[in-house]
Amino acid sequence: MRSWVAGTLALSATIGLAGLAVPAEAKAAAKPYDFNGDGRRDLAIGSPGGRVGKASGAGFVSVVYGSASGIGGARKVIGQNSAGVPGAAEAGDRFGSSLASADFNRDGYADLAVGAPGENAGTGSVTILWGSRSGLAKASVHTEARAAKGHRFGESLAAGDIQGDGSPELFVTVPGTSTYTWLYFGGARAKAMDAPARIRSARDVDQSWVAAGDVNGDGRGDVAYGWFDHDDPEVDHRRGFTVFYGTSGGGFTRGTTVYKAVFSLAIADFDGDRRGDVAAGDIYDSPWVGGSVRVYRGSPFGLSGSYDIHQGTPGVPGIGRVEDDFGYALAAGDVNGDGRADLAVGAPKSDVGGAFDAGTAFLLLGSPSGLTGRGAQEFSQASRGVPGTAVAHEHFGLQVSLLDHDRDGRADLVSGAPDEDRGDGGVTFLRGGASGLVARGASALSATTLGVRGRAAHVGGRLGR
Repeated sequence: MRSWVAGTLALSATIGLAGLAVPAEAKAAAKPYDFNGDGRRDLAIGSPGGRVGKASGAGFVSVVYGSASGIGGARKVIGQNSAGVPGAAEAGDRFGSSLASADFNRDGYADLAVGAPGENAGTGSVTILWGSRSGLAKASVHTEARAAKGHRFGESLAAGDIQGDGSPELFVTVPGTSTYTWLYFGGARAKAMDAPARIRSARDVDQSWVAAGDVNGDGRGDVAYGWFDHDDPEVDHRRGFTVFYGTSGGGFTRGTTVYKAVFSLAIADFDGDRRGDVAAGDIYDSPWVGGSVRVYRGSPFGLSGSYDIHQGTPGVPGIGRVEDDFGYALAAGDVNGDGRADLAVGAPKSDVGGAFDAGTAFLLLGSPSGLTGRGAQEFSQASRGVPGTAVAHEHFGLQVSLLDHDRDGRADLVSGAPDEDRGDGGVTFLRGGASGLVARGASALSATTLGVRGRAAHVGGRLGR
């Protein structure tokens, strides 16, 4: 029996708030998740169900700064009761449900957008934690006046440079309304924008998530918006995604809609043609037992052709079994440094030995023809060199991220096991290498290490990527 809630795709993002101060001479923008500007990506872990004081489900975010050893740097826990963060931690706010990062104000330090869709009885809010030389410091909070109770403003976040001007925009989904996405402008325009642009839908949905990238190669960001709508009378139309293409004026043109069982999305250039391909994870067991990932190729005209990759693909390790949930989580990054994106795939309900639903994570390498089974890797907590032990129902791989935490030019894997240690959770770090991921020297962080043990943190249930 499935009981998952669709994972949030949180990519690099930017927001524009009315009155946002922008430096007179903007510095070179920092890469997403480099909060202190040292060139290493930092790790952000959302715990939306976490307890703050006596407030259950208030939520918080754990931040671990990158270091030469990966994720061994300084650590910090941030919630709505933290100094400098507006608002108050209240039961059910679910702060940390979504995460997205970019250098919002172009000051040379990446910032972090955090969604709290349960704020104010489900109206929702987005908080911006501003980067600095010392890391995340002050914060600003944003709510949408046109959002109402139950709209869940901020349920998922993503970003892209829609206008191609070097200043990315933030996309905020509001699944409880007839609005797909609210778009906020970053950079110099942020100071003048009083209201966001909107992409409208004909209906509200149960769940939504977004991914951003340049699908048609025109230098402007595009958005893939995924949804689940249980009430759609056409069963085949209850899940799917639509691609919206960015324009120079800061708006979108609506592109292809794909009706397909989709549980996760990622956009990256897997074949090196300088156009983003859309990867869509499908955990259902048909047509491929255990789940699959379908990749839609980018082209100057949008999506053009597709192919599937799964545990039955030659070279992919393991054997697909019913309800492995291969494809539940996706994250893209260049692990081997060849200039093409690779894809991490979570299969959080796969069995490991006799441990049911212990979970595994896969790496699929990019190539001139796209993602391939050649050189693919599979890791679990039973893999040689990986810390810990594979235990039933810990769901290793429920969330995955690929970011360069040690500044060696290769993306590293972080895989979450949020149900480890009776729901305290934990994450595992594997370094990227010339041939793929390297288990030697792998490390792990637990709720105890982060200082959140006993707070229903489910560490690893949300990861910035």
